[in-house]
Amino acid sequence: MKIALVRPKFKSVWESLSLGYVASYLKKHYKGDLEDLLFFDGYFDSDEKILNTCVGLDFVGFSCTSPQMAGALDLACKIKTENPAVKTVFGGHHPSSLPQQVARSFCVDKVVVGEGERAMLEILEGKWVGKVAQSLPFEDLDELPFPDRTFIEQERTLKLTEKNDGERIASVLSGRGCPFHCIFCTGDRDVFGPKARKRSVKNVLDEIEQLVDYWRIDFLKFADAEINTSISWLKDFCNQKQIRKITVPWGANVHARMMYQDVLYSMKTANCREIWVGVESGSRRVLAEMNKGVTIETIENVFKWARACGIRTRAYFMTGFPTETREDFEDTLRLAERLDADVYGMTILCPFPGTQLHSEIFDETVDWSTTDEYTNDFWRTKHFTNEQLKQNQAEFMDRFKDRLCWRQKDD
Repeated sequence: MKIALVRPKFKSVWESLSLGYVASYLKKHYKGDLEDLLFFDGYFDSDEKILNTCVGLDFVGFSCTSPQMAGALDLACKIKTENPAVKTVFGGHHPSSLPQQVARSFCVDKVVVGEGERAMLEILEGKWVGKVAQSLPFEDLDELPFPDRTFIEQERTLKLTEKNDGERIASVLSGRGCPFHCIFCTGDRDVFGPKARKRSVKNVLDEIEQLVDYWRIDFLKFADAEINTSISWLKDFCNQKQIRKITVPWGANVHARMMYQDVLYSMKTANCREIWVGVESGSRRVLAEMNKGVTIETIENVFKWARACGIRTRAYFMTGFPTETREDFEDTLRLAERLDADVYGMTILCPFPGTQLHSEIFDETVDWSTTDEYTNDFWRTKHFTNEQLKQNQAEFMDRFKDRLCWRQKDD
């Protein structure tokens, strides 16, 4: 069997943990002959290189977010045109959110909804009938082998982070699933589901130790939607990390509703260097309507506690919620000032597939490949045109121009 797994091109890059997991799972469980198991990343590998190799294979799997779909479909169609015998498989956030729409394309043979490891194995074994394969989530995440970082060419992304940030930075996923239901976000529920599942602390630390010893990383990023879905897990992680003398600094997304002062001090003692918080809005009403599940006071406490114990903070805000007014946006500016974060980001709401704000009409009119959370040319609200939303974003960025996140520093 000759197989390629492809992370389609996107303007920013991170290591493809999802395809690393699929590769390691196939190597462990596929009973046939994996004559070729290849990996391509559109950030590093040209379309020509991917096309020229993939036309001679048996299967090509694409892992796609919405902005990556157009490029992936273009590649798949070119592959199928040159060699109709190649079977194409699409998975990831966008196909999981819109499986029937993706399945309508002539250049797509299979669509995976949910976690890809078991589904891809069963597709190769010929167990799936029809175009859509619905994958059940793994209950015990420890049964998954670590992502194959040699396969996904981890060294390429490490060299890139070393060049851009001065550090070798790699990511780990400590769990899957998101228990929150913010209406502007999929929360990884499209792929991982609404139930938050954690790997064991030992399992996660074993992988981190491997990253430190073999890949020589300087900083660890947790790729979870939020690391603190289980406070007991997080406290145990911090304790065991110190016991095992794993000193690498780290950072993670946290949900303010489930963050406490004593937990932040535990994180600091385990060498947590920074936390990243989706604040979104300074308006109490808007926070309630977006189902954020957090109060202004709680948000302010988290930033105050983090500052007190020496953890750097990154605060992410959003403009463009459907009912947001100018007064609401000014509340956001005032809250941002009070938080005094180390780093700021301001996005414009984008109703991606899988979110509660998504509508099928967008799929007919929007080029998802030209959009992301930072910019789009179509979203407007009752109170703001698209241009006015961009002006809101520019006003925020100008106010915090010396502390912007890396995606907005050069805008």
